[in-house]
Amino acid sequence: MKRTNRIVNIMIAAMIVFIVASVFFAVRGFSVIRKTTTASGQDFLLQSTEYVGKVIQLSMKNRHQALNYLAIDGNLKNSDDPETYLKNSSSSLNTFFESLNNEADALFYMKSDGTPLYAFHWNSKKKQVVIADIKTIHPFISHDLSLKQLLAEPTVQNGDSYFIDKKAYVNFYQEIKTASGTIDGYLILPLNLDVFYRNFLQDFEVDYKGYPMIKDQSMTVIMHPVKKQVGLDIINGREKLYPNFDYSDLKRLEKYQLNHSSGKLTYNSYWWDEDTPTEVLKISAFEWIDVGLAHWVVAINADYNERNDAIINFVIVLSFLLVLLLLLIIICSLFIHNFRKKETIEAENRQLIEKQKQQKMQHQLELELYQRNKMETVGLLTTSIVHDMNNFLTPIIGNTQLLLEEHGDDPLLKADLEEILHSAQKGKQLSSNVLHFSKPQKSVQEWMDISATIGVAAHLIGEIIPKKVQLKLSIQDNLGTTKLEETDLQNLIYNLITNAYQATKNNKDNIQKIQVTVGPASKETTDFLRTNTHRINHIDSFVTLEISDNGPGIPIALQEKIFEPFFTTKSADEGTGLGLFAVNSIVAKYEWFLSLESIEGFGTSFFITFPVRSCE
Repeated sequence: MKRTNRIVNIMIAAMIVFIVASVFFAVRGFSVIRKTTTASGQDFLLQSTEYVGKVIQLSMKNRHQALNYLAIDGNLKNSDDPETYLKNSSSSLNTFFESLNNEADALFYMKSDGTPLYAFHWNSKKKQVVIADIKTIHPFISHDLSLKQLLAEPTVQNGDSYFIDKKAYVNFYQEIKTASGTIDGYLILPLNLDVFYRNFLQDFEVDYKGYPMIKDQSMTVIMHPVKKQVGLDIINGREKLYPNFDYSDLKRLEKYQLNHSSGKLTYNSYWWDEDTPTEVLKISAFEWIDVGLAHWVVAINADYNERNDAIINFVIVLSFLLVLLLLLIIICSLFIHNFRKKETIEAENRQLIEKQKQQKMQHQLELELYQRNKMETVGLLTTSIVHDMNNFLTPIIGNTQLLLEEHGDDPLLKADLEEILHSAQKGKQLSSNVLHFSKPQKSVQEWMDISATIGVAAHLIGEIIPKKVQLKLSIQDNLGTTKLEETDLQNLIYNLITNAYQATKNNKDNIQKIQVTVGPASKETTDFLRTNTHRINHIDSFVTLEISDNGPGIPIALQEKIFEPFFTTKSADEGTGLGLFAVNSIVAKYEWFLSLESIEGFGTSFFITFPVRSCE
């Protein structure tokens, strides 16, 4: 025990010596670190400036390229009137303006002699291009002093920057040539540099307080995070707003930038993005770039003291952390003890949760086994009921046929007897369908016309449902043939239409509507089935049967459960929960494709897609 205490004391003493030495060397090295940090900060800003300059040049080039694509796609001609061009190229114009992110809302066409021909205006709220009054573009022409150079040198990308109501713009030019190669006119796009700045440079990260700004050759600000700074000369313009400020270092900065293509320096200035600008020592880097006819200087500055304050704070925090380190070691031992205790408790909780999961799974398996037993019982009961029903229907069918032979000359009696015979045969067929699901039988499948088969089944079932229900059929003929048992398809349609009828029974204000539509499957469904269906022999295409209703819809939480046996949301006298289960069983039997779309309050649509081969 004593040996352990001695080791602990030695460790504490060593930690104290280490902390004192660390603080001493941290203070001693502060001066060197400060100089190094300033130099590295200037290098970083210079690299950032070069990056921003390339971003601006590339972005401007992309905008001119978009204008070029618009000119090519629009197939402009001097003879075209604006209505014709807008009609033929409205989609291209909308796409073009949307890609600019509100950096431009005007576009005009100018003849080769400099006469504006027509203009377009982009309504960003309505996302629509309209024809504008030609007078609205006069400021973009009169303030752009580069247009004369455009006529002399038509290959230029853009002109120099200019100002309208304290807003900076630059015009992009795209010449339009005739088939013979002569210049027919120019497509001109005024770009709002303030919006461009907000889109690309507003959120530029410099790690410390600072921002990028762009000036033209006259040292007038054209892009700045503070709008009232745009259009100001960095000396004369600011002196009018803040006459009591010291601009001596700004004059030195202006002279240095005008005489160098790039560089970095430290100077006294103000934070112009504050309501009341405060004096600050800045580090700055700049670079001149050429964008078309424009010659701009890109500058980024940062707070000199903030960079060094970070170092001072780091040294203080480091010293404080070293002092706390010893206390943390002692506290950590207590935490380790508590952590181990907590781990033991969590392990016990995990075991209890796992045990609960196993019990839940066991309960679910017992429910599934119970359902299987219930299905077997239903199968036996169904077989007995169907046999008894057939025994009832057989003499009715036989005697009705005899009566038809005896009274064939009585048209009224004959019609009644035929209706009795038809209903009895239908009942026998229905009992056979029920037997089909409760007792395995040998399948006899034939190639049948899918359109005709669905049409017959839908008409037969339409006679059963009440007349107040609007059952509409839209079945396209000659869609192809598929191999199936006709009774299976009739049973499928019967269950879906019955389900739709029951879903619409509680419609209060709306008429009960059921729509049966048969047509070629969509391209997406066809591609999916060709990729995932194994039975593709003798298949030329796919046909989709859609049965929709205007009922209340199926909640999303129930859409995965409706095909389970005995699952129903209806009362005991309205449904057994076997209808959609039968539909799903028939679809699985033939490897068809079943899907549904349902919106609560608007109705439900079931889609069955069949593989078919051509009728030819």
